[in-house]
Amino acid sequence: MASSVCIFKIKHSLSEAVEKSIAAIGGLHLEGKTVLIKPNLVDPVSHTTGQITNPHLVEAVIKYCYREQAQRVIIGEGPSYYRSPERLIDSFTKTGMKEVAERNEAEWVVFDDYPFRSYKDTSPFTPSRFSITEFAFECDKIINIPVMKTHIFTKVTLAMKNLKGCLKREDKPRFHSNLARAVVELNKIIRPTLNIIDGTSLKSGSHLIITGKDIVAVDSIGSCLMGFNPSQIETVKFGFEAGLGEMDMEQIEIMGADLKDLEMNFELPQEEIKRSFPHLELAIEQACCGCAVPIFSSLSRVKKKGGKLKRPLTIVAGKKNSLSAPKENFMLVGDCTKSLFPDAHLKGCPPNEDEITRVFREFIEYPSEIPS
Repeated sequence: MASSVCIFKIKHSLSEAVEKSIAAIGGLHLEGKTVLIKPNLVDPVSHTTGQITNPHLVEAVIKYCYREQAQRVIIGEGPSYYRSPERLIDSFTKTGMKEVAERNEAEWVVFDDYPFRSYKDTSPFTPSRFSITEFAFECDKIINIPVMKTHIFTKVTLAMKNLKGCLKREDKPRFHSNLARAVVELNKIIRPTLNIIDGTSLKSGSHLIITGKDIVAVDSIGSCLMGFNPSQIETVKFGFEAGLGEMDMEQIEIMGADLKDLEMNFELPQEEIKRSFPHLELAIEQACCGCAVPIFSSLSRVKKKGGKLKRPLTIVAGKKNSLSAPKENFMLVGDCTKSLFPDAHLKGCPPNEDEITRVFREFIEYPSEIPS
């Protein structure tokens, strides 16, 4: 039996999109159930950046759940590891998600404030020990609502990778040694009832959602729309091989909009940064996500503000240890670089993103600082 995925172009309202797309794939039975909605709230930014799930889409899903007689609806997330623990709540309060929850009589929780279930020696691809929020097991249904975006290591971050937010905060960077494989192992444990990829803030101007119960099929369609071959997306490929869902496009029943009419060409973070900073060299081949993610995030902040490099710069992270450029042109990030210049590296495993941005500031000039 083919897996069903609905691509729904939003013409009128998000409520209509949610209602009709879920109906197209067979609907949900939520009467008397407790539903966990898992958005992507990685940072306290506006959904218009395309980095977090649109709170208005979550609101439409909450209303759908109550129309289907759900007894209790909870919005839950474990925000980015790179945010300090006391600032995790910002991902709800500064994004509008808290307001949406309270307006619609739904609960909202930062997973890190509640109990976790521990796992030990689960797989060679995961840490020896890690913990998952109890909400993933106590709730009857999980509706997974990722946002459509790219990632420096997995190319795309869609429904499968969004479940990483269910991990205990300190376990997240420990999943990075073999990220795609580890994400697949996590998906063997947490099995969402429904997945809705949020494409409501795409730069292309298209506004759509991708809905399906098969998480691999949903990510396959999402990858295609973004301009990637699903077989070259490791989370999709390994998820298919693990029996978590369908990757073969001929075996996926696509409803709604025509895939060919919507295909976009997403730019990988590495490509975007190289284009924006032509005099920047990134020597981070051996870096884990712990250093690489905040480096790219910091560079993205600078790019959005119109910042330019004052002079050529090499950013070094990871276990690379042979360098030839002058020391003053280096920015050494993370404890793996301390053997190069012990007094010059930015300490931490990983360093704080705000600290990376602060140090990076000395190499950057912004439009208001450039003489006319």
